[in-house]
Amino acid sequence: MFEWSDLRHFLAVARAGSTLSAGKILDVNQTTVARRIAALEEALGDKLFEKTAGGYRLTEVGSAMVQNAERVEAEAEAFARMVQQRSRKLLGMIRVTTNDVLADCLLTPWLREFTQRFPVVQVETIITDRRLDISRGEADIALRANTNKGPDLGDGVTVRRLATGKWGVYASKKYAAESGWPANAQELAKHPIIAGAGELARFDPAFLQEAKAAGAVIRQASSSILNIAGAIRSGLGVGGIPCMLGELDPELRLCFLFDEADYDLVLITREEMRNLPHVRAFNDFIASRTAALRHMIEGRV
Repeated sequence: MFEWSDLRHFLAVARAGSTLSAGKILDVNQTTVARRIAALEEALGDKLFEKTAGGYRLTEVGSAMVQNAERVEAEAEAFARMVQQRSRKLLGMIRVTTNDVLADCLLTPWLREFTQRFPVVQVETIITDRRLDISRGEADIALRANTNKGPDLGDGVTVRRLATGKWGVYASKKYAAESGWPANAQELAKHPIIAGAGELARFDPAFLQEAKAAGAVIRQASSSILNIAGAIRSGLGVGGIPCMLGELDPELRLCFLFDEADYDLVLITREEMRNLPHVRAFNDFIASRTAALRHMIEGRV
C-alpha cells in the first residue's frame, strides 16, 4: 500500500521532469525522490515513468494517474488548511449585511472562493435595504454604498473604505445598435428613459430632472436598481445604474458617467469583532477582491 507522500513525489517528478528538480521542489535529495517513485511503482505493480536522456517521461499509466493524484493533492491541502485554521482559531460565524445589488454583483460571486479557502468559517448573509445597526449587533459586518446623504454610523464600529463608486447612464448594445445612445446629458431627452421611483427618485441627478422637464419619455420607473438594469438590458430605454452593475453585464454599454450619485464602498465592522482572526480574514478577502474590480466600480473603463 502506498502513502500520500508517495503521490507528492510522483506529482513533483511529473511536473518537473526529473528527480533532481523534484527534490529541489520538495526540499529532499534526489535519491529520496527516486526511492519513493520506485516504492510507488512497486505498490501499484506498474511503471509510471520511463527514464530517458532528458529525464523522466510519464508512461501511459503514469499519465492516467496524474489527474487522480492532483485530486488527492487538492483534498489533502484543503484538509491541512482546515487543521491550520482551527489551530489559529480561524473559525466561527460571520453575519454580513448588504443590499441586493452589492450581494448580486460582489458578495455572492466571491463567497464560493472564500468558503473554499476558509471552510471552517460560516457566513450568514442578511440581504436588506434597511441599514442594520452594526454597533448594536444586528449584524457583524456591513458591505455598503455610503453617500453624504446617509445616516451617521455612530460609535462602536470601524469603517474600511474600499473604493469610490460611480454611476453611469447605460443602454443595451442592441438598443444602441438600433437607436444610438446619448453621448452626454444634453442628448438624454432624445431617448426613452428608465427612471427611479420611490426612494430611488430622491437621488435623481439634476440632468435627469432637466430631461424630464424637456419632455423626455419615461418608459418605466422602478424602485429597484436591479429591475432598472433588467429594463435597460431588455431594450426599453436608457437609464442610470452603478458602474459595477453595468460593467459586469456584457449586454450593456456605457453612454456617459455622472458625478451626482458618487458613493464610498465601505466595509463596516463591529469594533469588538474586527481583530478576530475569521473576521479579519473575511475583511481582507473582500478588500482584495474589490481591488481587482476597482476599475469597474470607479467607472475607469
